[in-house]
Amino acid sequence: MSPFFVIRLLLDFTAAGLLLAALAYWWLDNTSHELIGTGMFILLLSHNVFNRRWWARLLKAARGKPSFLTIASNISIALAISALLVTSVLISRTAFAFFPLSGGPTAREIHILAAYWAFILAAVHLGLHWSMIMAVIGRLLRVGGPNAIRTAVLRGIAGAIVACGIHGMLVMGIGDRLVGRPSIDFWDFQESTAGFFLHHIAILGACACAAHYAAVWLRWGRAALGLL
Repeated sequence: MSPFFVIRLLLDFTAAGLLLAALAYWWLDNTSHELIGTGMFILLLSHNVFNRRWWARLLKAARGKPSFLTIASNISIALAISALLVTSVLISRTAFAFFPLSGGPTAREIHILAAYWAFILAAVHLGLHWSMIMAVIGRLLRVGGPNAIRTAVLRGIAGAIVACGIHGMLVMGIGDRLVGRPSIDFWDFQESTAGFFLHHIAILGACACAAHYAAVWLRWGRAALGLL
């Protein structure tokens, strides 16, 4: 396995971590929020540079049905990140303050909406690539072949993560965030900082699990239909 590939994975996970940190706006000061966001954008730019061949083959890949979920996920997250970047520039008070632009309240609302969609879509993106990630981890840890007990334990853990993620969505009001519904409910970081991050990590895990198993079931469904 190429060490460069492992480094790329670490950079991708770092970008996801920065996105999660940036969501904790009321825990950070504005300057820290903008610097974290800028770092995330730089890492995402490098991610797309590394994967430029995928984008170059997009039209050809679109003809292959097995790639549909991946294509839809990648395009959706690219749109969300683009909206996030544009609104970041418009409302910036530090990192991009030198631009003579002002977005106002509407840009802020779109920024929040795009941020939460980017978070959910990043989780979906992770889930669609989970088999590859687990294969890499398995090789790094020198894990043996398939094992029924290990598989059952991992699926049990996945089920627990999904349950925690659903609970986290309700607690954090993710549904309202994803439809741009105004909310005055903000997380009290003085009461619990860890809770904010644990809820969001659980949400990320739940969405990743949903995407992973949706892709698996679709493959099974296509295979079954092909046998009929």
